Amino acid sequence: MSDSLAVALELTAEINRVTPASDDLADDLDFMWDLMKRIVPFAAGWIGTLDEDQRGYTTVTSVGHDRDSLAYMESEELTELRKSSGLLQQRQPMRLRDAPPHTVELPCWSGHWWPAGFREGLAVPLVTHDGRHLGVLALHTGTVTQPTAEARDVIGAIAPAITAVLDPMNSLAGLAQLVQGATAAAVVDRRGTVTPLPGMATDPLLTRCPGVVPTAVDGLTDRVRHTAFLCPVPADDGREGYVQVTGLACPASTPENLVVLVLISPPGDLCTLTHRELVVLGLVIEGHANRDIAARLFITARTAAAHLEHIRAKLHAPTRTAAAVLATRRGLYIPYRLIGCADRTAVR
Repeated sequence: MSDSLAVALELTAEINRVTPASDDLADDLDFMWDLMKRIVPFAAGWIGTLDEDQRGYTTVTSVGHDRDSLAYMESEELTELRKSSGLLQQRQPMRLRDAPPHTVELPCWSGHWWPAGFREGLAVPLVTHDGRHLGVLALHTGTVTQPTAEARDVIGAIAPAITAVLDPMNSLAGLAQLVQGATAAAVVDRRGTVTPLPGMATDPLLTRCPGVVPTAVDGLTDRVRHTAFLCPVPADDGREGYVQVTGLACPASTPENLVVLVLISPPGDLCTLTHRELVVLGLVIEGHANRDIAARLFITARTAAAHLEHIRAKLHAPTRTAAAVLATRRGLYIPYRLIGCADRTAVR
């Protein structure tokens, strides 16, 4: 085993001990620079993550760069050069000498890195297994002989471990385990874009039923960090079935653009509540009086009241309010906007 490979194994093992997407990644990853120098004798190193608008980068950790160099590393100008050179589309590490002939004379080298004393560089795309470009690891050396091809490939082999630490989805995967029996999950950003959670299955309800994800998002506030409700789905025997939809507010340690984790799981104990009773419970939770419930469901107010009596008995709730509170805690209700959702998705 070469010395470089032995160091790489040691470095990867240490990186794997870092908590994914922690609040102190700069401090957590600071140890790796000294080990990495045993593979590539670099003069400056930098790790940055691509911003949400993909116009710049944010420094995670760096060594050897002054303030002006860091500002340039994060700049829109250099980001555009990374895009035009194809760095954001590839997965393999690339030295300056590896770059296509038409990109070798990059302005960043003639205008910034060569005057700063750097003679060669290594750019390593940090790309997840499902193809998301998270950021870049960049090393600059003071000699044209470094990094070698072997060192380039060894650093490239370490990149997935660094990527895993930077990936906010990995911390959310742990959060998903809090929902027992979860079968599918997706992450919602502040623009409302729904992205599957790596390692979990997808579900048509999260993408084809327009009300499911918004209902989960709308149920959360600064104080309410968890919500759960039922969504109707067709059962195998053709009768009405259900899944439980859970919305979990993303922890503060995840990027600000990721807001809610939405999961699909089995419905659990429905306490023998009928479909109509579950719908009535949803309307009660949404603040509707009996007369309004009756109008929405095309029944009489007396029938609505009878449904509520049956609901209270099944939930062992002394009052209407107690039944609503209990149903909210257990996710035992169907939001009104989701009535007929199974018909709109038509695929499971």
